[in-house]
Amino acid sequence: MKKKILPVVAAAVLIVVLAAILIVSLVACGEKMKKNGDSDSDGEKMMAPVDLVMGTGSSGGTYFALGGAMANAINDKLVEQKITVTAQSSGASVDNINLINAGEMDLGIAMNNVAANAYDGVGAFSSPTTKVSAIGVIYNEVYQIVANAKTGAKSVEDLKGLKVAIGPAGSGTLNLSQKVLRAAGLDPDKDIKPQSDSFGDAATKMQDGHIDAACNVLAVPASSIIEMTTSMDLAYINISDEILTKLQAEEPYFTRKVIPAGTYKGQMEDCNTITCKAALYCHADLDEETVYQITKAFYESGEAIAAAHATGKEVQLEGCLEGITTPIHPGAARYFTEKGISVPDNG
Repeated sequence: MKKKILPVVAAAVLIVVLAAILIVSLVACGEKMKKNGDSDSDGEKMMAPVDLVMGTGSSGGTYFALGGAMANAINDKLVEQKITVTAQSSGASVDNINLINAGEMDLGIAMNNVAANAYDGVGAFSSPTTKVSAIGVIYNEVYQIVANAKTGAKSVEDLKGLKVAIGPAGSGTLNLSQKVLRAAGLDPDKDIKPQSDSFGDAATKMQDGHIDAACNVLAVPASSIIEMTTSMDLAYINISDEILTKLQAEEPYFTRKVIPAGTYKGQMEDCNTITCKAALYCHADLDEETVYQITKAFYESGEAIAAAHATGKEVQLEGCLEGITTPIHPGAARYFTEKGISVPDNG
């Protein structure tokens, strides 16, 4: 009797084991489908964890500090979507565009004129970029040149013969400084003594007397310039109408900007300079849903960003595509369309 029972028991155990294996396999398959973007039982789309890197700028610059605030705000908004953004120091605009295009970064901050140059393959770019898309405007960039007041410099032409920090390597500041100097009739390599310090290092060298002037594309007021005013008197250099007209002939993105007297310590008069836009860019191959979520999180985090960096107050939907002439990522376009914003076809 026992010999007949044993095979039956063994068969029953085998059936239970096989059923358990089948259930585990089905559960695993279901989880895999969810991670790959399929719907769960409620019909909601599940996203796999996405870790992105965003290029910012050098220490002492607006991009560096603002980028960190942006990443933190976006991450706080996208916990459930499992999307994280890590801010990374870089050479800024030119460097960020090149790194995104090469697939070495996912996101990056850059000046809109630099992105336009990259798309056309001119200026600092030897060939057109094909893998970079725009998300939208972050804030207004302001070109600011300051000099040691002892130099007596008041105009760009007065920088001749001086040691000038014209912007970190790979930055939009460097690119613009060279254009401004040429528009003023100066050779950036011969008529001045060019330095390629970060904004923070330039501030320190100015105070130590190692350089005479520094060029900055930063938000107003700029922390690196404020730092200089704590230990020295500065001259605030004007960009003439003639220089602006020459720049606009090739790049209409630049417009007049007046920094009101009293913005900085010792600034007794208005400073006439120029402005363009800082914008957020991404790799063109990032999937639409990811970029949609990032765009939404970014433009709905202005207050949170402003709490960490004053420039955050400029993060708003009004004017979010102003000055953007490069292709806009479909994910960003989808968000703007939902908000009733007309999206230009820049392709």
